[in-house]
Amino acid sequence: MGLINWIFDIYQHTQIDRAKEEAAAARAELAQVRTHGGGVDAARLERALEELALATKTMQRLMVEKGVCTTDEFARTLRMIDREDGREDGRSPLQ
Repeated sequence: MGLINWIFDIYQHTQIDRAKEEAAAARAELAQVRTHGGGVDAARLERALEELALATKTMQRLMVEKGVCTTDEFARTLRMIDREDGREDGRSPLQ
């Protein structure tokens, strides 16, 4: 493996590790949308959804700007993933 490939591999693993850490932090944050009585704190849930929407829009824009994919490719893949659960409803099961 050449030096460039080796450096890129380390970079990719670093990005993957960072994404795992961010996902764990997001799960911890989402656990906080529950009230002490077990109900849902609507304001916290709305904030979490807004943060998720911002992160998703940011990732999509970066992918298009960096030439990873086109807007059309992103939309096609989104629709394909949406249909994986048997329904094209703009949602994906959490699990």
